This record gives sequence, C-alpha cells and structure tokens, in this order.
Amino acid sequence: MPKDVKQAIDDYTRLDTRRRATLHSDGEDAFLFQPHTNYRTLEFNKGLSPRMVQKIIKKWAGFGGIGDVSPHDLRRTAITRALDTGLTYRQVQMMSKHKDPKTVMRYDHGRENLDQNAVNFLGYEED
Repeated sequence: MPKDVKQAIDDYTRLDTRRRATLHSDGEDAFLFQPHTNYRTLEFNKGLSPRMVQKIIKKWAGFGGIGDVSPHDLRRTAITRALDTGLTYRQVQMMSKHKDPKTVMRYDHGRENLDQNAVNFLGYEED
C-alpha cells in the first residue's frame, strides 16, 4: 500500500475514533468504512452497501463539479491509468480482480494511440 494512502487511512480512523467508540463499532475487526447513519437497524459496524458507495461517489463528484460519476467509472479510470503507466495485463488483472485477462485488455484505450504503437519501439534504423 502506498505510504500516502496508509497515512490517509490512519488519519481517517484517528478522526473517526470518537464516533466509532460511541457506536461500539470500533476494534480490530471493525470495517474501515462504515455507514454514518443507519437508524433503521442501529447497526453501525458493517460495511458499506453498493448503494451507499454509489451515493457517496455521486455526492463528492457533485462537490467537485465533475458531473455524474459511477463506481465503475472510478474502476475503469484506475485500470486505464495502471495500463498507461506500463503495468502488464497480468498485474492489472490481479489489481482489478478480473478473472479473464481479456477483460482487462478491453480497458486498454491506449492501443489506438499511434505514438504508443509497438513498431515505434523496435529500434529500426531509418534510411
């Protein structure tokens, strides 16, 4: 895990300590990200549902003024950027948990980029 990500998680859990203790949703086995309002069941030590994640992303995308963003948009961006940095399909497949490497290949939008065409890297001498 990158150091800056670990630091952000440590900061988040430190700032959330009082709420977690009050709701008895702390401890080693506690979920990192928990619902902040769950008045239906009053159970706070549980993971976020897919719908909660979608609402959080939509809310913060609105604050950022970037329009509609879905969780899959973030996944697609992470995969595309990983491929752009030169990671192999296998590395990206492991990161994204895709079962088939062909699925990862569909995210490789850079293939159409002529500057990145493999023939440019073969090192043939020009006459």
